[in-house]
Amino acid sequence: MRSGFLEILNALHDRHVEFVIVGGVAAALHGGSRVTFDLDLVPNLAPASWQAAVDLLYSLGARPRIPEPVERIRDVEHVRRWRREKGMLAPSFRTPDGSMEVDLLVGESDAFDALRQRAVAVNVDRRTFLVASIDDLISMKRRAGRPRDLLDIAELRNIRERLD
Repeated sequence: MRSGFLEILNALHDRHVEFVIVGGVAAALHGGSRVTFDLDLVPNLAPASWQAAVDLLYSLGARPRIPEPVERIRDVEHVRRWRREKGMLAPSFRTPDGSMEVDLLVGESDAFDALRQRAVAVNVDRRTFLVASIDDLISMKRRAGRPRDLLDIAELRNIRERLD
């Protein structure tokens, strides 16, 4: 896991932001081999947790790729409307040097409680993080349907078979 990812994850954890790690980082934490340059998280859209996540990313210098003022991005109801009206699934934040993105997958947040219940607790750097289950990752990657996701699905299935 890249050190920038760990810094962000630790800071989110320490600020009591509720999230589940998904995407390439989650696949890597399950034993996958693909290198990723973005951190995908499914956030809890409870206002305090969402606002803490946005505030933290801003404090680290990360900015959203969409031209919106911070007040609108901090407003959970505004973000929900974006999702409904514009189909926006993930506000993406880019670090100041452009080397990393953090995607907050609000499109998956309706299923946050179920995703959290099925998640696996993983200890990293003396903190415990929730990582989406292999089955949930496969399901998300199947819905995304990009060529790299299809490769990830095959690898995740192999990991699941080894664990079973």
